[in-house]
Amino acid sequence: MKVAVTGAMSYSGRYLTRLLLDAGNQVVNLSNRTSPIALAPLRKSEASSMTTYALKFDEDSLSKALEGCDVVYCTYWIRFADGENTHEKAVERVSTLFDTARKVGVKRIVYSSHTRTSTTNKHVYLSNKAFAEEALKNSGIPSYGIVRPCGIFGDTPQESILFNNAAYVMKRTPLFLLPNDGQARFQPIHVRDMAELMFQVGQNSSENLDKDACGPDCPTALELFTGLKKSIGAYGIVLAPGFLSTRHITLATQPLNWLTKDILLDTDDLDLMYDGHTTANNPDDPDIQGRRSVFEWMDEVGDTLGKEYISSFTRYYRSN
Repeated sequence: MKVAVTGAMSYSGRYLTRLLLDAGNQVVNLSNRTSPIALAPLRKSEASSMTTYALKFDEDSLSKALEGCDVVYCTYWIRFADGENTHEKAVERVSTLFDTARKVGVKRIVYSSHTRTSTTNKHVYLSNKAFAEEALKNSGIPSYGIVRPCGIFGDTPQESILFNNAAYVMKRTPLFLLPNDGQARFQPIHVRDMAELMFQVGQNSSENLDKDACGPDCPTALELFTGLKKSIGAYGIVLAPGFLSTRHITLATQPLNWLTKDILLDTDDLDLMYDGHTTANNPDDPDIQGRRSVFEWMDEVGDTLGKEYISSFTRYYRSN
């Protein structure tokens, strides 16, 4: 089967591509990257020989790239709005992708969205994800699948930037502060489980599916970062004093942003968590419990985390 993956050389796309190739699929990479952000779990020969088209959101370019494809896996989105690259623009772009896919005969689209989306959500990140979902459902594609992560961690520090950079701060400061009372919950998924879910949803040829991409652990922020402190052997205090807002915390990290030319924490990201949008829509989904535990993962990789700061801008936006 011939399939297309947006960002087959990027983060979750590499792991999804590994599963697709192992199953005998021909993979088309839709990406503006000239080289992968990392090679594993792909082999060098696979990365260099893969058919790649620049990800241009016009019908002619997409028609050429998607010709003969049976399934399209779409992980494309914008994290930080910047100039013309807004979340509203991302909706327009994926809508064009969905419509063009239908016109050229694609049978199924699997879209990576987010937990707790709604077109009326006050967070534009989530409301526009919901509009993208509506565009997919209304595109006329024969069948679709939607998977819903709220955060992803991976095999290496570079693939677990939130955890790595939190560990980096913990190892260098005596106090790690959290907003409000620290009771907001977060339910991340391991990148290999994320890829496996997308692969499985893509294999279903006719049923429309909507699946949470969440791990088995749903800790509070206080529980999560206390666990991280223990896993990395840091000696400071993790504290949620109750009177600090998400904005207070992001302002406190501003000096590190200036130093690294990055954004350690974005207020919008914290607000998503503290407004209750980073847990599974369906916590009773039996598939969730079979996935990798974030606490067990932290214990396994703790000695590798926080050795150096990893810039999300450099890794995902400035590298080729």
